[in-house]
Amino acid sequence: MSMGTTDVVVVSPTTAKSGADGSYLEWSAIFGGAVLSAAITTVMAAFGSALGLSLISADTTRSSSLVALTVAAGLWTIWITVSACYAGGYLAGRMRRPAGDASDHERHVRDGAHGLIVWAAGALLVTMIASSSLLGAAKTAVTGAAAAAGGAATLINQQADPLGSALDSVMRSTGTTPPTASEREEASRILITGLRSGKLEQADRDYLATRVAARMNIPQPEAQKRVDDAFAKLEQAKEAAKQAAERARKTAVITAFLTAAVLMLGAAAAWLAAQLGGKHRDEEIDLSALFGGR
Repeated sequence: MSMGTTDVVVVSPTTAKSGADGSYLEWSAIFGGAVLSAAITTVMAAFGSALGLSLISADTTRSSSLVALTVAAGLWTIWITVSACYAGGYLAGRMRRPAGDASDHERHVRDGAHGLIVWAAGALLVTMIASSSLLGAAKTAVTGAAAAAGGAATLINQQADPLGSALDSVMRSTGTTPPTASEREEASRILITGLRSGKLEQADRDYLATRVAARMNIPQPEAQKRVDDAFAKLEQAKEAAKQAAERARKTAVITAFLTAAVLMLGAAAAWLAAQLGGKHRDEEIDLSALFGGR
């Protein structure tokens, strides 16, 4: 009696790989999420610019206040950043292949990492789009609108020449021969020297007043008053310029901190959304009801 032989086949479990090259990063999912994030940011930024332009005018009585515009712009920026990063992170997490060789915690970490890379890649894409010539017209419109928000009077004041105005007030002619270019240059040098030192020297003041009185055929006290008034106006213009520069510096500092904070919110949103997308992927959550499906 013969006994048959039984063939035994041993099946070894296959190890799941996250990518074609064994890497945990799946760039197709990352690229898709980054493109979606950049597209949402670009569209919503253009929409927000249109809304902002509709709220401002060169006539300050018809324009929204600067504080209201600033708050609205800040809230809109936060909304755009968080929404775009959340959508891109969720797409990357949902589209990433399941990692069967990892624990739940490890899968969450890998999904969150994909969301962070989506956030970084999306930020680079948005930066490239914003710096391209395609948005040149939009930048020009926004710049002009921001200037218009200050009112037409502000624009005129910004274009004025304080030194030229001061010289005109000092050497204003009353029917006599107008001052020559060399005389205006000499007076300009004297006033500028006084501005640099913070004080108009008595000798320079008396000399300039004497020249003005002789040239304009006016009394010496009147000439001295002209010089003093002109120098006072220049001091005011100098102080206004210093205050404007200080306001610009503080605004730049605040803007930089707020930009960093908004970007960090976007990173957190992308991380959490990618983990949620990975959870829905593993649980095969049906989201068709959100889009009217059955």
